[in-house]
Amino acid sequence: MFGVISIFKLEGMFKENSSSFLEKEQRRLAELYHLNLIDTPEEKSFDRITKLASKLFNVPISLITLITEDKQWFKSCVGLPENMKELRSTERSAAFCHYVVVDENPMVVQDSLMDERFIHNRLVKEYNIRFYAGVPIVTKNNNILGTLCIIDTKPRSFSDEDLNTLIDLSNWVKAEIDLKADLMEKTISERSIRTLHEVTSNHELGFQEKLKNLLDLGCERFQMPNGIVSRIHDGKYEVIGAKSETSFLKSGDQFPLEETCSSEVAAALEPIHLKQTGDPYIINGFRINEYIGAPIFVNNQFFGSFCFLTDKQAAYKISYSDLEFLQLMAQWIGNEIERILSEKKLKESQERFQQIAKNIKEAFWMYDLNDEKLLFMSAAWHDISGRTFDDYNENPSLWLSSIHPDDLDDTLDHIKNSKERVEFECRLFHTNGTMRWIRHRIVPIKNKEGSIYQIAGVAEDITDAKLREDLFRKADKLAAVGQLAASIAHEIRNPLTSIKGFMQLINETQFPYQELLLTELKQIENFINEILLLANPHQETKREKKKMYKILQEVLTDVKDQASLLNIQFSLKGADPSVSILCDVSQIKLVLRNIVDNAIEAMPSGGTISIELGKENNEFIYVLIKDQGIGIPEERLNKLGEPFYSNKEKGSGLGLMICYKMIQNHKGTIEFRSQVNIGTKVKIILPIEDNTYSRSN
Repeated sequence: MFGVISIFKLEGMFKENSSSFLEKEQRRLAELYHLNLIDTPEEKSFDRITKLASKLFNVPISLITLITEDKQWFKSCVGLPENMKELRSTERSAAFCHYVVVDENPMVVQDSLMDERFIHNRLVKEYNIRFYAGVPIVTKNNNILGTLCIIDTKPRSFSDEDLNTLIDLSNWVKAEIDLKADLMEKTISERSIRTLHEVTSNHELGFQEKLKNLLDLGCERFQMPNGIVSRIHDGKYEVIGAKSETSFLKSGDQFPLEETCSSEVAAALEPIHLKQTGDPYIINGFRINEYIGAPIFVNNQFFGSFCFLTDKQAAYKISYSDLEFLQLMAQWIGNEIERILSEKKLKESQERFQQIAKNIKEAFWMYDLNDEKLLFMSAAWHDISGRTFDDYNENPSLWLSSIHPDDLDDTLDHIKNSKERVEFECRLFHTNGTMRWIRHRIVPIKNKEGSIYQIAGVAEDITDAKLREDLFRKADKLAAVGQLAASIAHEIRNPLTSIKGFMQLINETQFPYQELLLTELKQIENFINEILLLANPHQETKREKKKMYKILQEVLTDVKDQASLLNIQFSLKGADPSVSILCDVSQIKLVLRNIVDNAIEAMPSGGTISIELGKENNEFIYVLIKDQGIGIPEERLNKLGEPFYSNKEKGSGLGLMICYKMIQNHKGTIEFRSQVNIGTKVKIILPIEDNTYSRSN
């Protein structure tokens, strides 16, 4: 099994006296190579120490040695022979310092020829080494890298005080090495953190690419060739990302958790460092010798592990900062997975919302009060207004301009000032030229501070319901008028027919006003026919193709003399004079004549009546009649067309009612807008015959 080394126990990891020599040697060599001291140039900071030692003890040779597995290498040297100084090393087997490293204690040889260990030593014979005193250089991880030693060519004594002084100097060497190690570790950490930032902040890379770069970064820093990101759940270990020099693992592989090193991470829930001390972990035939791993948390729940491992003796010494950096990378992975899951959940939620918004009859919308713009509008809004969300985005003013001016202030008041759920109605102009009644149900949305910053609303087209409501309201009156009209019409028609017949028999010389009376009787007969239309709304009408522009000209010709007497002029312009409609010409003329007559009567002081002929969506034709008359109060507009309601002092209200009915029979609409003392606008909308243009009369 492995010895588990917690991130919180790292400082004491090398202080176990029970470790074997081989294990200690492996740890010592790993740290020695990690510190990158071997085969490096001379450094003044170390040379100052050897020069001081040579001077203090009055010896010709002073050395700082580093012991590798096969040699001793001189980091600093004073007084060596030229050939040895040039090599800066000797074999380990001949080195006095080897014994200091193995015994882990200072060693003093006052006369080498009197010590059986060194009588036959090559260095003693070739360089006449007689005196040696060396103390171990111990790192903060309790590893002995080498020695600080002094050498003389003649025997000499060495007191305890001298030995203590030499130990003090070795601590100085240790401090220099620690300083160098800290600087190197800081440089490595800064470089790693900089690389981590570059990887994670690169918006051009996807999650899998960033994960691959993090695995590369970890393998490089920890000098382990294999890296794994795992998902751990239900006792299973699943690989979701891997880098392996032997390809023993790949994404999607699964193993029982207890067979993996990550079982230790799952138990500790903190970064760990494992080194083989007994039965090894073996995955897919891969023997793990050393392992470091950190837990990944997603939404504060354990998700998996981020780890690196090797089947060899690691040359790199894992430090506290290494495990901290590993946890930093694992934390980013957890945050990124959390973000991806949140975005996925949000996307699914949005898709469900879009499906609901797309398929319900009502239109859903959201409005931002601060930016005063629409944030969202469901597809159903197109049926209500003829416009899409993109249309409103391209032209934000459409949102307000499409609302009926008379309803705009109330609508804005509800949207901007509602503190709770509210329901209201407003009128909206459809792109097809019709006016729609819309019922809104809105709910204010508050931010974290409790302030209302958005409005969510559901809109429903209630135009048909409004029309049915008006029809129901007028039904009783209309029924009574119809019955009365039928009775009166029949009672009048019979004697009228007789009078008309006898008038035609009278000789004009006998009765000079015959033609005038016959004309008047004809008008009475036409009026009775109109009344009968109310009594029988389903009566058939004769329809023919007719150019609307020509119909308008004929109507204006009929009223020209009357208008001239009141100093009233006409302005007629048309988008396309050739467009035709299928209509009962007499009924359309009657409607236009009625409206023009009303406009004339509303302008006793004269002025201009503007008539505009235009098209909407190539499906409808409209006639817009504007006068400069006295106008109609708002409270009376909604009652126009009702029986027995009129703006005229002696009017019956039947004229407009008949007009409404005739236009309705032609599948069209009439809209009134008016402002007192400014004028009235009447818009008649009729379908174009077969959406084509006719050249017939």
